[in-house]
Amino acid sequence: MKVEVVVVGAGGGGAVLGLALAQQGVSVLVLERQPGPPADLRGETIQPNGQRILEQLGILPALTPETVQAVSRFHFVGIGGERLCTMDYEVLPAPHNRALVALSGAVHHLILGRLSAQKSAQLWYGTEFQGLVQQGGRVGGVVVRRAGEDGSIEVEAQLVVGADGAGSLVRRALGVNADVHRYRQGYLIMLLPRPEGMQGEARYYVGRGELLGLFPAPGERVVALYMVETDAVEAFKARGLAAFKARVGEIDAAMAKPLESLTAWEQVGFLPCTRVRTDRWVVEGAALIGDAAHAMNPHASQGRMQAMADAMALAEVIMRCRVTGDWSARALSAYERARRPQVEMLQRLADEQVLFWNAADPVRCFLRDRVFRGMDRNARLRYQALMATAGLRMAPPLTWMDKFMAAGFLPDSRADEIPR
Repeated sequence: MKVEVVVVGAGGGGAVLGLALAQQGVSVLVLERQPGPPADLRGETIQPNGQRILEQLGILPALTPETVQAVSRFHFVGIGGERLCTMDYEVLPAPHNRALVALSGAVHHLILGRLSAQKSAQLWYGTEFQGLVQQGGRVGGVVVRRAGEDGSIEVEAQLVVGADGAGSLVRRALGVNADVHRYRQGYLIMLLPRPEGMQGEARYYVGRGELLGLFPAPGERVVALYMVETDAVEAFKARGLAAFKARVGEIDAAMAKPLESLTAWEQVGFLPCTRVRTDRWVVEGAALIGDAAHAMNPHASQGRMQAMADAMALAEVIMRCRVTGDWSARALSAYERARRPQVEMLQRLADEQVLFWNAADPVRCFLRDRVFRGMDRNARLRYQALMATAGLRMAPPLTWMDKFMAAGFLPDSRADEIPR
């Protein structure tokens, strides 16, 4: 079998790349290990940069209120204390001046549906990646095995794309060096009825070694995230569901009634957090996108969005390669040069947020809360930080001077200025 591009992994980046290429007539095969579309309990936030991409793909108009919930304001609140800071998306450039919260892959299912409908695309579920085909010193395809079929299948391609997540088998087969860091904390995730009065506003509670996120979702529901130590999830559950519900109710009293619907730990998922840094994203005849190249902590709120941005940038380079006939690493490196600066900035930003937001010691918690309060009084710094979260900024949101201003150690004569 022969195609122009084979994509290993039909996640956020792989599905978008397959659709973007197929819409331009490229013959593309997207392979997915799972037997069907994702069904795991998860909520996802589509940031403004992701909304722009969905608009380019023709997906955005199909996002109805049954699919996504628009959220304009994110409130950061001290656990047991007062509101620290509010990030208001309405200050961002229209029309994508909001976040969209979707449930359990609803947006992803739409993308996969559009991909399957494309004449030049194929989507194979239940397909296991087994290895690479080498041709003349370059990657020339993949070897896979489909569920229910005997033997392996060799697929020839001009380009192989690894979009198979942080533990990427394609990355390993390519011999790309990766620094994989697993964070100490992950998140319990729940889908609950939405409390009264929570309309278009999310709440993020920060305390000493404790975080609770509440995000309005479609269907009068709320996605709740609670931080726990990754290696101590079972010990945490052993304390009892009642104790956990009581603690969440203490943090946000409005959640007491919704929590009545939570009756078993089976209703609670777990989201581990990983960072991946690689020495290169392209080799002769192959490329990596999304978490396979650069997984990041979810504090950045950009993991899936950056995979989508990778896909669109790589699709542009692929179209040039088709014209020139040059599929070399040198030609493909234009994709990596375009994408690395923003990705690495967001990875650093997320790690800085982990250092302070997840902190349990009083010094870092004091500095964190002081910076939040300072940013709440400073429109310029709020705007810069929100632009980074929204995926609309390439440079770090705050310089060292900005951080001193946010902490109240220096005055800011431009505090009321918002760039336009």
